[in-house]
Amino acid sequence: MCSGLTLKTQDDKHLFGRNMDLSYEFGQQVVVVPRKYTFNLKANNDKIENKYAIITMATVIDNYPLIADGCNEAGLGVAGLNFPHYASFEKEPVDDKFNLTPYELPLWLLGNFETVDEVKSELENIELVDIPFNDKVGVSTLHWFISDKTGKSLVVEKTCEKLNVYDNPVGILTNSPGFDWHMINLNEYIGLKPEQPEDVKWSNADLHTIGIGAGTKGMPGGAGGVDRFIRLAYIRANTKEPENTELGISQFFHMLDYVAAPKGSVIEQENEDYTLYSSCMDLEEGIYYYKSYKSYGINAVNMHNVDLNSNELYEFGYNKNLNVNKVN
Repeated sequence: MCSGLTLKTQDDKHLFGRNMDLSYEFGQQVVVVPRKYTFNLKANNDKIENKYAIITMATVIDNYPLIADGCNEAGLGVAGLNFPHYASFEKEPVDDKFNLTPYELPLWLLGNFETVDEVKSELENIELVDIPFNDKVGVSTLHWFISDKTGKSLVVEKTCEKLNVYDNPVGILTNSPGFDWHMINLNEYIGLKPEQPEDVKWSNADLHTIGIGAGTKGMPGGAGGVDRFIRLAYIRANTKEPENTELGISQFFHMLDYVAAPKGSVIEQENEDYTLYSSCMDLEEGIYYYKSYKSYGINAVNMHNVDLNSNELYEFGYNKNLNVNKVN
């Protein structure tokens, strides 16, 4: 499970983020990766030096940020979402390709590119290889949601057939099956609308809606990726651009709540899946907003409040404390 979203405000801010739905915590925290951060590729041990600073939700192992989602100082955002039964990576490096592991992909993209157009062009030259991070951390079955501050979005999916790169006109993503299937399935729901249906006459019977919200009759309500894709595409298509950034951030989290999973709603092999955290990144300002399941209030980390030329990662502890505004 997981859901990704983009939203533009009237003051030309581009917001990007996701729900992280899991049954466990993974040592996640907000991390700022400075400019010129270097790492060695698993496939051939080549050293990569990143150009841009990054702010991300990640787990850090041996000074390496395993990125769940994040953005860079140039305004590019990347999020990895679960893609079970469909994700398939090469077993060996491929000749004449730039070989990356799935966990290296977001770090490389965010460290070196500004726009979706740049990324789309470069993805023609890469291959994704199934090499574990270490003997305890393997390769996750993911696909990737990529967006920038022009508003363009991409979806990247590696299946047993090939590496697919899709333009994303709906600005959202969930999980399996493939993005092309989800786009076809959207056509089944074009009758959904926020407005009330008009009264009609059937034979000699005058008919009217029984209550508010009748235009959404037939909206899928399940917690699975297929149903969430429809709900999130619907609410994004029908949300007016918020007037400013503050209202945009509020609306963004409300939209993610529309597809969030509280504990008790999904159980897989006796484990409760739930929305561990929701994130919202301001791609223009480099600010990472998030709310955790336990804290619920919004937390913010600004990448520009630290030294982006540092030699060290900046790690900001994950907030699990309930934020309550006590008014008396």
